[in-house]
Amino acid sequence: MHPYSLDTNERKNILLGLAIFSILFAWILNKVLVYFQINLPWYLDSPSVMGFYALLFGLFDRVCWNFKILQKIKLIKTPNLSGVWEGNLSSSFNNYSKNIKATLKIFQTWTSIKILLFTQDSSSYSESASILTNNPEGILLTYQYINNPKVNTTNSMHIHRGTTRLLFNKTDELQGDYYSGRDRKNCGTLIFKNQNPCNQ
Repeated sequence: MHPYSLDTNERKNILLGLAIFSILFAWILNKVLVYFQINLPWYLDSPSVMGFYALLFGLFDRVCWNFKILQKIKLIKTPNLSGVWEGNLSSSFNNYSKNIKATLKIFQTWTSIKILLFTQDSSSYSESASILTNNPEGILLTYQYINNPKVNTTNSMHIHRGTTRLLFNKTDELQGDYYSGRDRKNCGTLIFKNQNPCNQ
C-alpha cells in the first residue's frame, strides 16, 4: 500500500488530537503507577508519549477512521472506498467496439491505499493516488498505475503507465475514464458497482 493525498485539513486536526490524547494517557499512566507504588522492572518500560501515539495512530488509521459517527459530525470526510467493485471498461484500443469485464479491488486505510484492476488480458496496480472531496461533481478518486499484460495477450500489449479518474456518485458506483501514456496513447471509460456497499 502507498499513501494518498486529500484536499481537506482533517489529517492535521486528527493528528493534533492524537498527540494531545497521547500526552494525557502517558500522564494518567504515570500517576497510576506512582499512586499504587508500582515499580516496573528495568527490562519493561512503561509506554511513553510516543508509545501511546503509535498505538492510537495505528488504531485510528485502521479502524476508528471508519466510524459512522465521525462522518456524521464532519470530523472525517474521507470516504471508505475499499472493497471489490465489478464492472466493465471500453477502450479506444478496439475503437470502443466491446465492453471488457473488469474487477477493481481497493484496499484502504485512513492514510494508505492500494488499487488493483483485473481484466481478461491484463492487471494493473496503483503507484500514487489522491481523493478530492470538494470536487463539484462529487468525490473524485484519481490514481496513476502500472499495467502488466498477461503472457497470452496480443504482442501489441506491453507494460505501460497510465492515469485513471473515477467519480464516486454515492450510489455505490465508480465511473470515469483512463488514459495510458507515451506510445500506447489509449483512452477509455470505466464503470464499477460496489459488491459490498456496507463499507460506505
